[in-house]
Amino acid sequence: MKRAYIKDIVKDTLVNDFFIVVKKGIFTSKNGSRYMTARLRDKTGTIEARIWDRVDELSSAFDRNDLVYVHSKAKTYQDAIQLTVTDIEKVDKELSLEDMREFYPENESGSARARDAFYGLIEGINNTHVKSLFTCLTGRKDLLDRFFLVPASVGVHHMYMGGLLEHSVTIAEMGKRITSLTETDTDLVVGGCLLHDIGKVDEITVKGGFVYSDRGRLLGHIVLGVMILDDLIREAGQFPDDLADVLRHIVVSHHGEQEWGSPKKPMCLEAMVVHSLDNLDARLSGVKEYMMDGMEDERWTQYHRLYESRFYRIPVR
Repeated sequence: MKRAYIKDIVKDTLVNDFFIVVKKGIFTSKNGSRYMTARLRDKTGTIEARIWDRVDELSSAFDRNDLVYVHSKAKTYQDAIQLTVTDIEKVDKELSLEDMREFYPENESGSARARDAFYGLIEGINNTHVKSLFTCLTGRKDLLDRFFLVPASVGVHHMYMGGLLEHSVTIAEMGKRITSLTETDTDLVVGGCLLHDIGKVDEITVKGGFVYSDRGRLLGHIVLGVMILDDLIREAGQFPDDLADVLRHIVVSHHGEQEWGSPKKPMCLEAMVVHSLDNLDARLSGVKEYMMDGMEDERWTQYHRLYESRFYRIPVR
């Protein structure tokens, strides 16, 4: 399907190929003419694209996060390669998760490491009931494949293949290390961290790029997560009601506040730990990823609308 990768594009070559749209905008030049910019992505990186003609027509043809087919020529501007686009078409074709590997990078630490860490965390769970949930989860290949491959979000953090797995494993590893300091139940914290975003396997789908599914828009990943958790609880059998309710509470409260999408605030220590670690890792990842494409200069990012701040990148010494 893909032929031209961003890392291989050189000046004066024709580039007619598929890309994911990271962002787009319409601007006015000094002479008063309108032009459009778009940042395009594949698994090897991102590239700036400029559209000078048919701006109004083409601006309605695609949007952010769409898979598009681009007709363009590579040129240089301020010592950087960019594409001058003559035509761009949105692609509605359903792609498999394997096809999406062409457009999204893998998690930086590697999928194999994250998967090994996931199974290692499960192996370390001592509570037989909590462990039984993961026995059921690992037996559901359709569910597990999506959990291993989808990003943690469409436009905020861990926006790459395996991002959901990496995010879940990272906070579970952090949680396991601090339960002795916080005097919290290790199995509930680890299990809660691994399951808190499980609903995203149904919230995020592959149509063109990674986008929100109809179920995801209607219900959200918290409701979908509780539904999946309930399926696992039923499959496990003879699961204590009070333990099931605590795990459900961890899922429904992990965003912390109603204004952030949680039906309930965290009301037990383990839920507070999961929420805090989720928020910490999501913000750190979001800022790191913003620093890849959102730098204003060598030290400062552009203003981040979601986090309402600019961020400083400390020089490496």
